Amino acid sequence: MLWENPRIVGGRDLTAGGTWLAVTADGSVCAVTNRHPGEGAPVAPDPSRRSRGEIPVAMLTADPSEVPLRLAGLGPGRYNPVNVLWLSADRAVVAHVDDSGPVRVVDLAPGLHVLTARDIDDHRSAKVAMLLKAMDRALAPGDDADATMTGLRAILRDHTSASDSPVDAACIHGDVYGTVSASTVIAGSDRLVYKHAPGRSCVTPFARVPIASDWSPAAPL
Repeated sequence: MLWENPRIVGGRDLTAGGTWLAVTADGSVCAVTNRHPGEGAPVAPDPSRRSRGEIPVAMLTADPSEVPLRLAGLGPGRYNPVNVLWLSADRAVVAHVDDSGPVRVVDLAPGLHVLTARDIDDHRSAKVAMLLKAMDRALAPGDDADATMTGLRAILRDHTSASDSPVDAACIHGDVYGTVSASTVIAGSDRLVYKHAPGRSCVTPFARVPIASDWSPAAPL
C-alpha cells in the first residue's frame, strides 16, 4: 500500500521510494513512463531533479478537477522527461513533460490508445502501430472480459519487434534496458482488478493485488 486515505496501492521503487503505477480503491489510475526525445537517443537523467515516482500518488490524492492544472505545473525543469497517464471513471488525460517547453496535457477520447516513451499514439512509431493492431485483435471478443485480458497479457509477453531494435517489442530483452515487470488493471462499474507480474512478463505469472474495495464477479481474471 502506498497511501492510506484515500487507499492507494502500487509498486514501490526501492531506490527512490516512488512508484510507476498506482491504483485507488475507486478505480482511478495514474502511471508514469520514461520520455525520450522525438529524435535521437535518450539522455541520461539529471539526479538533481525531483523523482518522477512521486507523481502518481500526488495526482491520485488531488481533487480530480484540479489534476489537469497540476499536471501542467510539472515542468519544465522540475522532473526529468516523463509521460504521465491519469484516468478516472469519466476522464483520461496524458501529460508530456520535458524541457522543450510547457507541459502538454492531452485529453483522451474513448477507445484504444498506446503510450510508450514518446507521444501518446505517436503515428510515426512502428511499435505503436503494431501494438494498436494487437490490441484491436485482443478486444475482438467484445464483452468476454476473460478472453480480452488473456489477449492483452499475450501482448505483454510478446518479443516480436516492430523494427530491427529489441526496444520495439512489448516485452524487451536488452543488454542494459528491458522489461522488469508488468501490470494490468480493469476498472469499471462492476469490477476493479489489478494484477502484477514482478518480473519479465514472458516468464512471470500475474498475481492479483488486493485493494480495499477489490471485488469482481469474475475474480480469476
